Amino acid sequence: MGIGWMIVLFSLSSAAWCQMAPPLPPPQTVMVRGHKIAYYEAGKGNAVILIHGLGADSRHWAANIDALSNNFRVIALDQIGYGQSDKPLTRYTVENFSDYLHGFLLALKIPEASLVGNSLGGWVALDFTIRHPQMVEKLVLVDAAGLRPTAALKMPEGGRKALSPLNTHWFFDLMAANKEWATTDLGPNAFERHVQTGDSYTVASSLAEMITGREFEDNKLVKVHVPTLIIWGRDDLLIPLAMGEQLHQGLAGSQMIVMDGTGHTPMVGKPAEFNEAVTKFLSPS
Repeated sequence: MGIGWMIVLFSLSSAAWCQMAPPLPPPQTVMVRGHKIAYYEAGKGNAVILIHGLGADSRHWAANIDALSNNFRVIALDQIGYGQSDKPLTRYTVENFSDYLHGFLLALKIPEASLVGNSLGGWVALDFTIRHPQMVEKLVLVDAAGLRPTAALKMPEGGRKALSPLNTHWFFDLMAANKEWATTDLGPNAFERHVQTGDSYTVASSLAEMITGREFEDNKLVKVHVPTLIIWGRDDLLIPLAMGEQLHQGLAGSQMIVMDGTGHTPMVGKPAEFNEAVTKFLSPS
């Protein structure tokens, strides 16, 4: 599956991808900090939490849950503001996502888990590991965001605008002009698609927080001491392989796998190879 397929994939709506993907387990919900969090669970054993990226939801793990559940208790959650979870009008900071993940694990009475995060989900998993190391057994970062981009941010005409539920379109325009900062498809028609899925404010708020630069993890990588696997699609056009290599250098003792013929979501582009690598890494040595 090459670059051309990945471009097609990112042009699809979530609904279209859902139609293509294998079915998820029956949905479940739990209350976290007063809001409903939807999740999908399969298998038994050590807990493995799958965390999706910006503008996505649990359906992006549809090709992985069944295979991983042969060895683990696999739980894919819709992060707060996405999918079937509640979408409060709050600040969608990485810290906030991390706090909801913490509450989610407490609500399910999971004292320790391995975290597998893609894109923004990788950033959340990394941040959670730094803040709650005792709750993380192993960490898998998949084309993860979280390091400061090297490209300068270009403002659309009109300059910076304040975020409000009625002014989210501007942030999609901002990302259309700054693909180096985007962690999902934010190109043509993206705003309309996210309005349809109900997460346009979540995406815009996440982007607004990201561009402040307050939460990048570059200087915090030395705090990660859990076994870490970095998986990267060689053809990632959104977060280039160089960022994965920077993560690898900054995370002492980490392992890195580069998957050819796939891009920003290798769990979608190369599911069999991805599932095999993650299963091997997470299995007891």
